[in-house]
Amino acid sequence: MIESKYTSNIHQRLPANVYHWKINDNFAGGVPDAFYRVLDNPDAKPMWVEYKLIKALPKRASTRVIPDLSPQQLVWLKQTVNNSEIVRVVVGVESEKVDRQVTGIILEPNKWETGFTSEEYHSNKLTYSEMAKIFVELMSG
Repeated sequence: MIESKYTSNIHQRLPANVYHWKINDNFAGGVPDAFYRVLDNPDAKPMWVEYKLIKALPKRASTRVIPDLSPQQLVWLKQTVNNSEIVRVVVGVESEKVDRQVTGIILEPNKWETGFTSEEYHSNKLTYSEMAKIFVELMSG
């Protein structure tokens, strides 16, 4: 699976009132992969998401998985947090499936550089539908 297909699978499960934009910017480095906005809720905040897809988790449960974020991506993501915007990093793991769906984990800003263990992943992994639901909840406050 490629990252764009993983992202598309999540987008297909978003409700119709959520605008989603898969960003492909070849000129400005560090821009997150996707932007989301709830269209019919003026109180909802927009959200940015950077997606990362890995093939498998480490065999040792205590080994940390740190998303491969470039320095430019980290600057962009941190500036977004500093501007009180919602931003997350999603890490999907191709080998981890539930009902044929590749699962993933949503990382809050404090986890981008420290990552997660396989054990933490298994406790927090989400399907595409679960992620879409959480995205709406995050934006709606």
